[in-house]
Amino acid sequence: MSNNEKHDRLHLQLRKVLALLKEQYITQPTPMLEMIISRYQHANDILESSNREELTRDMFKISGSARAYLESYSDYMNPMLGEMDKAENMLKEILT
Repeated sequence: MSNNEKHDRLHLQLRKVLALLKEQYITQPTPMLEMIISRYQHANDILESSNREELTRDMFKISGSARAYLESYSDYMNPMLGEMDKAENMLKEILT
């Protein structure tokens, strides 16, 4: 798989997680969830606006978001956690 394809897949995954987070925020508007949404939105914005060759892992602040979510909600069965983990792993794979 080419780097462009990997970036496209990561972009889709970030948007998927954002949609899930925003859906949950409607019923559970908390500062923690708002912070996680902000981090994923920032990561998505960076991916959309930056030159792909200039991206670094430090530019993205989504690592640990699933853990932060669990510390606040203890909702271990939420499928969103798997999607968040997938996004973090894709980011690690692309920007090692």
